[in-house]
Amino acid sequence: MSFSELFKIYPNRNSELRYVARQAYEAGFTIAQEPSAGMSFGLDEHAIIRQKAYVTAITLSVNNLKAKAVPDRPAVHPIQFPINMSVEYSQFTEDLSGEQVPINEATQLLSEHWMTLAVTIANSQSAALAGSFIGPDHSRAINELEVITQLIKEIEDRPQVDLPETARPGASLGKPSGGSN
Repeated sequence: MSFSELFKIYPNRNSELRYVARQAYEAGFTIAQEPSAGMSFGLDEHAIIRQKAYVTAITLSVNNLKAKAVPDRPAVHPIQFPINMSVEYSQFTEDLSGEQVPINEATQLLSEHWMTLAVTIANSQSAALAGSFIGPDHSRAINELEVITQLIKEIEDRPQVDLPETARPGASLGKPSGGSN
């Protein structure tokens, strides 16, 4: 399976789970559009602060969902709450000569981990419940959040490399040209 195949609409019966999965998806969507994406390496301090805030907010949402009792809603349980994660993240930006170039590796890796978390939540057993988040699904989500936290720390600890900026300020982001990721 290629990374681009993860972008689709996922079936779901758990409206609160949809909210948490969409939070993770949006965090990945946002990091893929950071101004830091145009730098040759790493993320700026503002992007790091935003990423830490996303981890905190989503961890709180995951833990709150786990803490809720599984509701007994036999009359309304068959209702579908699809999770729309069909818009692909941009993995390219424009360089000074107007060419499409890949976003830096740190940004790309972080966006991929956010999407992995979103899909882990969307494809969980809890998506079939009327609410709540069962133990194994919660553990997988928390594990992925810990991976993201560690990656953010590694990116933050790396010194900025003294390379010229590769993207024109305000350059537009677009889909990759040719083929899939």
